Amino acid sequence: MHVDTLGEGGSKALDEDAPFDPVLRAKYIDFCSAQLTEVFLSLSDEKVYDLVEEAASAADLQPGALGFKAMVRLVTQTLRESVPLPDFGSWSEEYRADPERFDVAMLGLWEELLEEPEGGEARSG
Repeated sequence: MHVDTLGEGGSKALDEDAPFDPVLRAKYIDFCSAQLTEVFLSLSDEKVYDLVEEAASAADLQPGALGFKAMVRLVTQTLRESVPLPDFGSWSEEYRADPERFDVAMLGLWEELLEEPEGGEARSG
């Protein structure tokens, strides 16, 4: 599996020639989110605060003035840059070969990613 980190818009290695599959893309985002969540939850409180201080300092922010959401956002961004995640192309090939292997690691948020903006039904896949 190729390793890549998730950038602001998702994987940096998204294959432009591949047909767009919104269900597969949503599952990929869910999988990567689950991986980051697992790492985040494994961190000690002290390590989380160390990451907040480092990230805040790099962004010219005062850690003591940050709210909870801002601190979580900073730690999450730091993890997105440091936790190895598969690129979309490699992940989708492996997912198609053995979906159950990946489905158990997902948070189940992928269905919410597919909902219509005005609360319509989720697309299935």
